[in-house]
Amino acid sequence: MKAERDLQQKKKEHFREVSDRLTAASHVQIEYFAKHTKIEGYYESQMAGHLFGCDRLLKQENMFGTLQMGYNPNRERVFLFANLKTSRYDTVASRYQREMKEYQQKSLLKGNNENRAYVSKRWEMASVLIEKKENKPWTRYSIQTYLGRNNMEAIQKTMPFFMKSEETEELTQIRKRRKEIQEAIRENQEKSEEVRGLRREAVENLTMENLTESILTRKETAQKHFLRRLNYAYDFQKQDIEAYYREKKKTLQETAEREVPEETEPGDENG
Repeated sequence: MKAERDLQQKKKEHFREVSDRLTAASHVQIEYFAKHTKIEGYYESQMAGHLFGCDRLLKQENMFGTLQMGYNPNRERVFLFANLKTSRYDTVASRYQREMKEYQQKSLLKGNNENRAYVSKRWEMASVLIEKKENKPWTRYSIQTYLGRNNMEAIQKTMPFFMKSEETEELTQIRKRRKEIQEAIRENQEKSEEVRGLRREAVENLTMENLTESILTRKETAQKHFLRRLNYAYDFQKQDIEAYYREKKKTLQETAEREVPEETEPGDENG
């Protein structure tokens, strides 16, 4: 029984964390590509043929992670870059940071004041990039393929609203158990102690049911809003992006052609 209670408690904590991720205040900014804002934490290849840097079109950040959408003019594709924070306190000056083992702490002394800086250890695979093969609107199917993979935790944590199977299965089990409890209470009306235990379980069951239902509702809403933002951030400037880089490539090509020395005809050197 104790093992079961512990498991239920861990499950409840897990779902509460998911709920926190869904309701965390996010800072969202949509950016015009012509500002050529760099994508934070993203290493751009310096290989030959990479003429242009990537432009950030959208950034969504909260205490759990950062999502950025960029446009790669070299490949003419949009992509999502998800970066996971190792804890909710990753960028927050907080007393909790002192207690967390994942932080390395440095003390910097300035006069009589002691300032502390916290350096977070990043998890391996804390960043994931998803590139769209075609520049069509983003849908849940654009991302859903990657959600179940073990090395894609950054997607699972920064975009939890695309994963619903766990809550759906849990809700099915909760409702099944609720019916079993109701049936058991009816059969044990005369056994007051047993009925009290069943009613306590019924209350806990109802709490979990409400929590799971609210998570599913929030996931559906968050998913719609997120996809709408992604598609708006690219679609409203898509024509400008294509026209701008088409012109830039044309100019570069013309410049390169002018700089190539013309081949002299045989005999020209002697007049």
